[in-house]
Amino acid sequence: MIEIKNLIHKYPNTSTPALQNINLHIPPASAIGLLGENGAGKTTLMSLLTGLQAVQSGQILLDGVPFEQLSRAERHQISLVPQDFAFYPLLTVWENLCFFASLYDLNDKAHLEELLEKSGLQAHRKKLAKHLSGGLKRRLNFAIGLINRPKILFLDEITVGIDPVSRQFILNAVKTLIGQGVTVIYTSHYLQEIEQLCERVVLLSQGELLYQGKVQELVREHGSLERFYLAFLDKQAGK
Repeated sequence: MIEIKNLIHKYPNTSTPALQNINLHIPPASAIGLLGENGAGKTTLMSLLTGLQAVQSGQILLDGVPFEQLSRAERHQISLVPQDFAFYPLLTVWENLCFFASLYDLNDKAHLEELLEKSGLQAHRKKLAKHLSGGLKRRLNFAIGLINRPKILFLDEITVGIDPVSRQFILNAVKTLIGQGVTVIYTSHYLQEIEQLCERVVLLSQGELLYQGKVQELVREHGSLERFYLAFLDKQAGK
Protein backbone atom coordinates (compact mmCIF):
# COMPACT_ATOMS: atom_id res chain seq x y z
CA MET A 1 0.00 0.00 0.00
CA ILE A 2 1.24 3.46 -0.92
CA GLU A 3 0.00 6.43 1.07
CA ILE A 4 0.80 10.02 0.14
CA LYS A 5 0.18 12.72 2.75
CA ASN A 6 0.28 16.47 2.09
CA LEU A 7 3.01 16.13 -0.52
CA ILE A 8 4.49 19.40 -1.77
CA HIS A 9 7.38 19.78 -4.20
CA LYS A 10 8.87 22.98 -5.60
CA TYR A 11 11.74 23.31 -8.05
CA PRO A 12 14.37 26.05 -7.61
CA ASN A 13 13.70 29.41 -9.22
CA THR A 14 9.99 28.72 -9.77
CA SER A 15 7.12 30.74 -8.39
CA THR A 16 4.60 27.92 -7.95
CA PRO A 17 5.03 24.37 -6.63
CA ALA A 18 5.15 21.47 -9.09
CA LEU A 19 2.96 19.56 -6.61
CA GLN A 20 0.63 21.07 -4.03
CA ASN A 21 -0.81 19.18 -1.05
CA ILE A 22 -1.17 15.81 -2.76
CA ASN A 23 -3.05 13.23 -0.71
CA LEU A 24 -3.53 9.81 -2.26
CA HIS A 25 -4.04 6.20 -1.22
CA ILE A 26 -2.96 3.44 -3.63
CA PRO A 27 -4.10 -0.03 -2.51
CA PRO A 28 -1.94 -3.09 -3.17
CA ALA A 29 -2.56 -5.06 -6.37
CA SER A 30 -4.35 -2.12 -8.00
CA ALA A 31 -3.95 -0.42 -11.37
CA ILE A 32 -4.05 3.38 -11.32
CA GLY A 33 -4.09 5.64 -14.37
CA LEU A 34 -2.39 8.99 -13.81
CA LEU A 35 -3.89 11.69 -16.03
CA GLY A 36 -2.89 15.29 -16.64
CA GLU A 37 -1.71 17.70 -19.29
CA ASN A 38 1.98 18.34 -19.87
CA GLY A 39 3.37 20.10 -16.82
CA ALA A 40 0.58 18.83 -14.54
CA GLY A 41 3.07 17.18 -12.19
CA LYS A 42 2.80 13.52 -13.25
CA THR A 43 6.51 12.95 -13.84
CA THR A 44 7.44 14.81 -10.64
CA LEU A 45 5.05 12.65 -8.64
CA MET A 46 6.42 9.46 -10.14
CA SER A 47 10.01 10.53 -9.52
CA LEU A 48 9.17 11.13 -5.84
CA LEU A 49 7.32 7.83 -5.53
CA THR A 50 10.29 5.93 -6.96
CA GLY A 51 12.89 7.75 -4.87
CA LEU A 52 14.55 9.55 -7.78
CA GLN A 53 13.90 12.81 -5.94
CA ALA A 54 13.80 13.42 -2.19
CA VAL A 55 10.59 14.43 -0.48
CA GLN A 56 10.68 18.11 0.47
CA SER A 57 7.42 18.38 2.39
CA GLY A 58 4.81 15.80 3.34
CA GLN A 59 5.18 12.03 3.45
CA ILE A 60 5.25 8.99 1.19
CA LEU A 61 4.60 5.75 3.06
CA LEU A 62 5.01 2.21 1.76
CA ASP A 63 3.10 -0.21 3.98
CA GLY A 64 3.27 2.43 6.73
CA VAL A 65 7.02 3.02 6.44
CA PRO A 66 8.33 6.44 5.25
CA PHE A 67 10.09 6.06 1.92
CA GLU A 68 13.40 7.39 3.24
CA GLN A 69 13.42 4.65 5.90
CA LEU A 70 12.93 1.74 3.50
CA SER A 71 15.63 -0.88 3.33
CA ARG A 72 17.51 -1.58 0.11
CA ALA A 73 15.51 -4.78 -0.33
CA GLU A 74 12.23 -2.89 0.13
CA ARG A 75 13.26 -0.25 -2.41
CA HIS A 76 14.03 -3.05 -4.85
CA GLN A 77 10.33 -3.97 -4.80
CA ILE A 78 9.71 -0.79 -6.82
CA SER A 79 10.53 -0.28 -10.48
CA LEU A 80 10.12 2.50 -13.03
CA VAL A 81 9.95 2.14 -16.80
CA PRO A 82 10.58 5.70 -18.02
CA GLN A 83 9.50 7.36 -21.22
CA ASP A 84 13.14 7.90 -22.21
CA PHE A 85 15.21 4.86 -23.15
CA ALA A 86 17.16 3.70 -20.10
CA PHE A 87 19.67 1.24 -21.47
CA TYR A 88 23.13 1.26 -23.04
CA PRO A 89 22.96 1.52 -26.85
CA LEU A 90 26.43 -0.02 -27.37
CA LEU A 91 25.56 -3.16 -25.38
CA THR A 92 23.57 -6.02 -26.83
CA VAL A 93 20.09 -6.82 -25.60
CA TRP A 94 21.44 -9.69 -23.49
CA GLU A 95 24.33 -7.61 -22.13
CA ASN A 96 21.91 -4.89 -21.07
CA LEU A 97 19.76 -7.39 -19.18
CA CYS A 98 22.80 -8.90 -17.47
CA PHE A 99 24.20 -5.50 -16.51
CA PHE A 100 20.97 -4.25 -14.93
CA ALA A 101 20.49 -7.59 -13.18
CA SER A 102 23.92 -7.13 -11.59
CA LEU A 103 22.73 -3.86 -10.03
CA TYR A 104 20.26 -5.95 -8.03
CA ASP A 105 22.88 -8.63 -7.31
CA LEU A 106 20.83 -11.05 -9.39
CA ASN A 107 22.46 -13.92 -11.25
CA ASP A 108 19.29 -15.73 -12.31
CA LYS A 109 19.90 -16.35 -16.01
CA ALA A 110 16.67 -18.36 -16.28
CA HIS A 111 14.73 -15.27 -15.20
CA LEU A 112 16.50 -13.16 -17.84
CA GLU A 113 15.74 -15.79 -20.49
CA GLU A 114 12.10 -15.62 -19.43
CA LEU A 115 12.15 -11.83 -19.81
CA LEU A 116 13.56 -12.22 -23.31
CA GLU A 117 10.67 -14.53 -24.15
CA LYS A 118 8.02 -12.31 -22.54
CA SER A 119 9.30 -9.26 -24.40
CA GLY A 120 9.70 -11.04 -27.72
CA LEU A 121 13.40 -10.25 -27.90
CA GLN A 122 14.84 -13.78 -28.20
CA ALA A 123 15.77 -13.32 -31.86
CA HIS A 124 17.50 -10.01 -31.04
CA ARG A 125 19.52 -11.02 -27.98
CA LYS A 126 22.89 -10.51 -29.72
CA LYS A 127 21.91 -7.27 -31.44
CA LEU A 128 23.26 -3.93 -30.20
CA ALA A 129 20.47 -1.97 -28.54
CA LYS A 130 21.10 1.00 -30.82
CA HIS A 131 20.20 -1.14 -33.83
CA LEU A 132 16.77 -2.12 -32.52
CA SER A 133 13.62 -0.63 -34.00
CA GLY A 134 11.65 1.84 -31.90
CA GLY A 135 9.18 -0.83 -30.84
CA LEU A 136 11.90 -3.28 -29.82
CA LYS A 137 13.67 -0.54 -27.85
CA ARG A 138 10.43 -0.01 -25.93
CA ARG A 139 10.26 -3.75 -25.25
CA LEU A 140 13.84 -3.77 -23.96
CA ASN A 141 13.09 -0.77 -21.73
CA PHE A 142 10.08 -2.68 -20.38
CA ALA A 143 12.03 -5.91 -19.84
CA ILE A 144 14.72 -4.07 -17.85
CA GLY A 145 11.99 -2.66 -15.59
CA LEU A 146 10.92 -6.21 -14.71
CA ILE A 147 14.35 -7.58 -13.81
CA ASN A 148 13.84 -7.07 -10.06
CA ARG A 149 10.38 -8.75 -10.09
CA PRO A 150 8.75 -5.55 -8.78
CA LYS A 151 5.66 -5.51 -6.60
CA ILE A 152 5.07 -1.86 -7.56
CA LEU A 153 5.61 -0.81 -11.16
CA PHE A 154 5.55 2.75 -12.52
CA LEU A 155 5.04 3.00 -16.27
CA ASP A 156 5.59 6.44 -17.81
CA GLU A 157 4.39 6.81 -21.43
CA ILE A 158 5.87 3.43 -22.33
CA THR A 159 4.13 3.08 -25.71
CA VAL A 160 5.00 6.46 -27.23
CA GLY A 161 5.90 6.35 -30.90
CA ILE A 162 5.82 2.61 -31.52
CA ASP A 163 4.10 0.29 -33.97
CA PRO A 164 0.70 -1.25 -33.15
CA VAL A 165 2.14 -4.76 -32.75
CA SER A 166 4.69 -3.70 -30.12
CA ARG A 167 2.10 -1.53 -28.39
CA GLN A 168 -0.33 -4.44 -28.03
CA PHE A 169 2.52 -6.75 -27.00
CA ILE A 170 3.45 -4.41 -24.13
CA LEU A 171 -0.17 -3.78 -23.11
CA ASN A 172 -0.83 -7.52 -22.92
CA ALA A 173 2.26 -7.92 -20.74
CA VAL A 174 1.08 -5.14 -18.41
CA LYS A 175 -2.36 -6.74 -18.18
CA THR A 176 -0.73 -10.04 -17.19
CA LEU A 177 1.29 -8.32 -14.45
CA ILE A 178 -1.84 -6.67 -13.07
CA GLY A 179 -3.53 -10.06 -13.03
CA GLN A 180 -0.59 -11.41 -11.02
CA GLY A 181 -1.12 -8.79 -8.31
CA VAL A 182 1.53 -6.22 -9.26
CA THR A 183 0.53 -2.66 -8.33
CA VAL A 184 0.74 -0.57 -11.52
CA ILE A 185 0.75 3.23 -11.81
CA TYR A 186 0.36 4.08 -15.48
CA THR A 187 0.66 7.35 -17.37
CA SER A 188 -0.22 7.72 -21.02
CA HIS A 189 -1.68 10.27 -23.41
CA TYR A 190 -3.43 7.31 -25.06
CA LEU A 191 -6.50 7.28 -22.82
CA GLN A 192 -7.77 4.06 -24.41
CA GLU A 193 -4.80 2.31 -22.81
CA ILE A 194 -5.71 3.57 -19.34
CA GLU A 195 -9.34 2.63 -19.98
CA GLN A 196 -8.21 -0.86 -21.00
CA LEU A 197 -5.79 -1.47 -18.12
CA CYS A 198 -6.72 0.58 -15.07
CA GLU A 199 -9.50 0.34 -12.50
CA ARG A 200 -9.06 3.88 -11.14
CA VAL A 201 -7.84 7.22 -12.46
CA VAL A 202 -6.18 10.11 -10.68
CA LEU A 203 -6.22 13.49 -12.41
CA LEU A 204 -3.56 16.15 -11.82
CA SER A 205 -3.70 19.71 -13.07
CA GLN A 206 -1.13 22.43 -12.37
CA GLY A 207 0.32 20.37 -9.53
CA GLU A 208 -2.98 19.72 -7.78
CA LEU A 209 -4.91 16.47 -7.46
CA LEU A 210 -8.34 17.46 -8.74
CA TYR A 211 -10.13 14.16 -9.26
CA GLN A 212 -10.12 10.47 -8.34
CA GLY A 213 -12.61 7.97 -9.71
CA LYS A 214 -13.32 4.48 -11.00
CA VAL A 215 -12.77 3.98 -14.72
CA GLN A 216 -15.89 1.86 -15.25
CA GLU A 217 -18.12 4.47 -13.63
CA LEU A 218 -16.64 7.23 -15.78
CA VAL A 219 -17.09 5.16 -18.94
CA ARG A 220 -20.73 4.41 -18.04
CA GLU A 221 -21.42 8.08 -17.38
CA HIS A 222 -19.48 9.68 -20.23
CA GLY A 223 -19.16 6.91 -22.83
CA SER A 224 -15.39 6.84 -22.68
CA LEU A 225 -12.51 8.03 -20.52
CA GLU A 226 -11.47 10.39 -23.31
CA ARG A 227 -14.85 12.14 -23.30
CA PHE A 228 -14.68 12.56 -19.54
CA TYR A 229 -11.16 13.98 -19.71
CA LEU A 230 -11.90 16.42 -22.52
CA ALA A 231 -15.05 17.63 -20.72
CA PHE A 232 -13.01 18.05 -17.55
CA LEU A 233 -10.37 20.13 -19.37
CA ASP A 234 -13.09 22.29 -20.93
CA LYS A 235 -14.60 22.88 -17.52
CA GLN A 236 -11.20 23.85 -16.07
CA ALA A 237 -10.54 26.22 -18.97
CA GLY A 238 -13.87 27.95 -18.34
CA LYS A 239 -13.07 28.75 -14.71
